[in-house]
Amino acid sequence: MLNRTMTVEEAAMRNKNVIPKLIELGIDYDMVATEKIEPVLKENDISFEDFQEMIGETNIYADLDKYKDYTKEELIKMIVTKIHPKELSLIEEIDNGFSKSIKKYYRECGEQLFVIYEIVLLIKAELVSHFSSEEEYEFKEALKNKDVDYENLIAEHEKIIGLFDRIKVLTHSYNLNLDIEEVKEIEAKMKELDIHSRRHIYIENEILFKM
Repeated sequence: MLNRTMTVEEAAMRNKNVIPKLIELGIDYDMVATEKIEPVLKENDISFEDFQEMIGETNIYADLDKYKDYTKEELIKMIVTKIHPKELSLIEEIDNGFSKSIKKYYRECGEQLFVIYEIVLLIKAELVSHFSSEEEYEFKEALKNKDVDYENLIAEHEKIIGLFDRIKVLTHSYNLNLDIEEVKEIEAKMKELDIHSRRHIYIENEILFKM
């Protein structure tokens, strides 16, 4: 998923449709690669949101501004009681799905699945550690109205998004084209967790951490 603060080069790395679409629009990629993507688009009378649609991205953050009306206490409670358990449950299901599928289909696609599974395990480790830190330290401090340095959490968010981006590349955006029902179920759950995590991170970075 692109964000408006990326350079054109970063956007091209995030979404393979960026460069072909820029060329189609008559924008010379080599000339603008190091520039921020939103100003480049504006110079060509294209909004960032319209460009997202052109390259097949939907705005998964469109409905999240409603959480700006929540109090800090309400947001933290929602994250701890709903968002964290949901994502931990999904990653556990994905973990189990990969483990079983690799054993069952090791001849057909075991090596391909294992490469992806290694990154899934990294995501799982990051989520468990990250949620534990938030719940045991940063959120408790925030609820006491103390000044909290969120820089480490923001850096961890970037790391988690980077891991999801790697999986998207390896799976062709969660579409391995394997005619195996169990793998299709794993792909659907990975995509769900990817979107859920990005929305979760947006709520924290753009709303909670700015309160």
